[in-house]
Amino acid sequence: MLKVLKTFFHFVYRKKAVYILFIVSIVVAGILQSISPYFLKLFVDAIPSLDYGRLINILLIYTGASVLGLTVSILGEWVGDVILLNSSRDARQEIFKHVQDLDFVFHSGKSTGGLISAFKRGDGSFFDMFHTIHFNIINILITTIVMVFFFTKINLLIAVTMVVPLVIILISIKFLIRFNIQKRNIFNKEEDYVSGIIADNMINYETVKLFAKEKWEEKRLSVAFIRWIKTLWGYANSFRLIDVVLGIITSISTFLTFFVALYLTVNHRLSIGEFVLVIGFIGMFIPKIWNLVYGIRGIAKNYADIEKYFGFLDEKIEIVDPENPIKMSHVKGEIKFNNIRFTYNGRSKNAINGINLNIKPGESIALVGRSGSGKTTLTKLLMRFYDLDSGEITIDGVNITKFTKSTLRSFIGVVPQEPILFNNTIAYNIGYGKNRPKLSEIKIASNLANIDEFIEDLKDKYNTEVGERGVKLSGGQKQRLAIARMILSDPDIVVFDEATSHLDSESEKLIQDAFWKARAGKTTIIVAHRLSTIMRADKIVVMEYGKIKEIGTHESLLKDKNSLYSHFWNLQIKLD
Repeated sequence: MLKVLKTFFHFVYRKKAVYILFIVSIVVAGILQSISPYFLKLFVDAIPSLDYGRLINILLIYTGASVLGLTVSILGEWVGDVILLNSSRDARQEIFKHVQDLDFVFHSGKSTGGLISAFKRGDGSFFDMFHTIHFNIINILITTIVMVFFFTKINLLIAVTMVVPLVIILISIKFLIRFNIQKRNIFNKEEDYVSGIIADNMINYETVKLFAKEKWEEKRLSVAFIRWIKTLWGYANSFRLIDVVLGIITSISTFLTFFVALYLTVNHRLSIGEFVLVIGFIGMFIPKIWNLVYGIRGIAKNYADIEKYFGFLDEKIEIVDPENPIKMSHVKGEIKFNNIRFTYNGRSKNAINGINLNIKPGESIALVGRSGSGKTTLTKLLMRFYDLDSGEITIDGVNITKFTKSTLRSFIGVVPQEPILFNNTIAYNIGYGKNRPKLSEIKIASNLANIDEFIEDLKDKYNTEVGERGVKLSGGQKQRLAIARMILSDPDIVVFDEATSHLDSESEKLIQDAFWKARAGKTTIIVAHRLSTIMRADKIVVMEYGKIKEIGTHESLLKDKNSLYSHFWNLQIKLD
């Protein structure tokens, strides 16, 4: 709890002067609004004297205190909103940045729906916690201090009958809230699971439609809701337990305080005005006790949500930038893999097992091999999505760990096997490769990528929306758009995770022509799936079990009838 509060106030307390003004205003407003029972006492005690002037003075002072209290309260709420809006924004931005900076392995193991749900609940909890702490807890604290002050002045026993139950309530809440938080965490896991199913369905709706799995998906969600309902009832019943326990304690406390006040009044140890003061404070305090209870209930709910939200900041970034990075804007593109080894977490076998490979500036090499042979892993290691177990990778003789990740990746332009596009326009998606690109630059890149004619035939041309993940475009169109995006980024090294085997011959030719134009003069690594694409590569690297099996040109490798490359080539010819 202390860790969550420390993180919370880290954002809230950034503008110290404004925060101090806010606290002062709510304290002053709380005091002015809490002393109204004292004015009731003054009225009642003054009435027998029939001193009209004195009664008017009390009324004027009471009215002035009320107006001042209301004014200061409104000011405090306004200043509080300024602090809340800014601190909530800062928290969301900082957490978003940290999540973005987290490693590939973090994102590959997380549900998109679960992450979105955690962000949404966490941000909402930030607002609720701010209001609960500053407008519920501080307010009840001020009221308690004011009440105890006046009760102590008139009779210590009355103060004890209110303070002791309050202490018992706070002790009870400690255990009840712990139980409540436990139930909330269990429910949150099921809520995230349900959100994950819904998000997964929305993202992959096309697959659902293709296989007519609507009923199956509905049943899948229905089964998930069985556990969801069960954990929600457990969470809800933990609140009922709080209601019962605290209802009993406050009822007993109210009875005892009334009883003691009546006894003291009947025995002339309290004046009528003092009795009215006690009644006034009880009438004001008991609802605030319940506000405190509901506030702490809210904190319990918000704590579980905000703990996960702030917990993102505790996720460790494994792939860290160097303290004194080497700064370069461009590289020639000489790449060396020096006896590199790498194992994915949780796997016993090496994904990369002692690879040595030199790539000259401007050279094009193709990586060929069975699925799982290490082709894509090699490109991910080059981009530092993971760090090596041993060995080193250098670019222009510099170990890639000496660059910041952003600098390293700025050298490399990637055309992925399955391009994922933003739900935005064609111009936006192509222009993503460069900061503030001009439309003329986007059109030049489109022309080089052989997609400009298709775009110009569209009604909205470059302002055409591509849909979620580019669903409105065909596979070949998305691939060429990704090539245009890469061209616009003007990288020194190109990585092409070639995926044309499922495309028609015309699209395949357009993509191949676009690619070879785009990579002219640049160091290029092609992860090959269709061997016809790589015939023009300067060097073909055949991989097997995380090692290099063969290296050569297309022609030299085919000369050896027993080579693994010849085997792949013959299989593909038969399939074609």
